[in-house]
Amino acid sequence: MRIRHLLQIDAVFTLLVLTFLFGLVANAPAARKIDADPSQNYELEKIRGPWMISVATFQTTGLGGVSRSGKTQEQAAHELILELRRAGMPAYMYVHNSGKKQVTVTDRIGREEVKSLRKIKTVLVLAGNYNNIDDKLAQDSLKWIKKLNPKCLQAGVANTSSKKRPSPLNGAFLTVNPLLSDEEVSRNQRDPLLVKLNGGENYSLAENKGEYTLVIRHFRGKQVNVKPGKKGISLAAFLKDDNLVDAAYGARDLTTALRGNYDKQGVFNNIDAYVWHDHNESIVTVGSFSSANDPAIARYQKMFGPRLETFQDGSTNYQPGHFAVSGFGKGRDETRLWPFESNLQLVRVPRLR
Repeated sequence: MRIRHLLQIDAVFTLLVLTFLFGLVANAPAARKIDADPSQNYELEKIRGPWMISVATFQTTGLGGVSRSGKTQEQAAHELILELRRAGMPAYMYVHNSGKKQVTVTDRIGREEVKSLRKIKTVLVLAGNYNNIDDKLAQDSLKWIKKLNPKCLQAGVANTSSKKRPSPLNGAFLTVNPLLSDEEVSRNQRDPLLVKLNGGENYSLAENKGEYTLVIRHFRGKQVNVKPGKKGISLAAFLKDDNLVDAAYGARDLTTALRGNYDKQGVFNNIDAYVWHDHNESIVTVGSFSSANDPAIARYQKMFGPRLETFQDGSTNYQPGHFAVSGFGKGRDETRLWPFESNLQLVRVPRLR
């Protein structure tokens, strides 16, 4: 282990041990101007990724997880993040606290004693935002960063570089955003079936430029639209066709209606609605939001959410929002009624590429 300019190191308690797992650059692949404000912390968020590059893991052997010399974990991570960002690579900080754990130990004569392990804090630097592990840009960026030797790591830290691994960032690897659940990660993977289902779709959610959108309706089962004066179909005929095909048509119709001018009240006209087909359902969403705190979300929640209604007996209750149109369908002679979800769900926009 090579140590440069690390002052007054106590080998037992105060050595700041830094294992660098990924790197930084002067000419990052597809480099672009990225915000690099020293006053900002650039903490990791769920909207990043889902695949990222693990750049560095900063730990300390100091008593109580505190470094008494050299840089702290946060200082070293922050400097590395800024250097990465100035080189065109979006980088973020993630702090993991393991918490104190208790273990049972046994001495030589068989007596048991419960001891508490010290709390360990780990600070990670992650970079990049990739749809899957096979993303070409992700692989190119990984190779490029493994060769770097960032200036910010030349003093105040110790690293595990060696003759076989001369770069402190040689151990970089691709990983998933630690803030995402397995379900959230899998939802964002490039699935050939999803590409086929949604690739040529009009108003596809995959074309939504925002980070988030609001789900207003799930189409999981079947629906039948009967023209006035016409006889309904039999149960056997109803169960004959594919449920997913029926759900897809239902979602397309609602999306088309919301984007048109069918509402005589002028409420549900020219809405930025999108359709998405999944393995088990089709959904309709509205809005293109830059973040989960986008103020525009409240307007759509009010428009499509449940409404407080008063009944003839004077009682009140919340009822799901709905949208009814007439003059719909190929012959412009159908009436449709679409109830919206009682609990509107804000979700990340999926990406097909």
